[in-house]
Amino acid sequence: MKIIKQMVTDIRDEMEGAEHYAKLATQYKLDERVLADNYAKMAETELGHVNDLHAQAVRLIKEQRASGVTTPPSMQAVWDWEHELMVDTVARIKAMLAMYKGA
Repeated sequence: MKIIKQMVTDIRDEMEGAEHYAKLATQYKLDERVLADNYAKMAETELGHVNDLHAQAVRLIKEQRASGVTTPPSMQAVWDWEHELMVDTVARIKAMLAMYKGA
């Protein structure tokens, strides 16, 4: 599905932004706390976008399966691989934000 391809691209963009902002939050934490807090909030907003897009992708995939359309194994393999990367990246970003908040 072309729409899933677009959504994966958008999810990657949002994750990249979230990671960028999380790193900046950590970088400015000691010297510019107000700025750092703003970057942390921006990272969390981007993660919200990731979650929203992911939920829509899962919904579309489930709807396609429910309609009886079979997904080619190669397409499913690509989605599974992308999904695993997404989960790992989001976990890393959340860990950065947790470290930022914790110390």
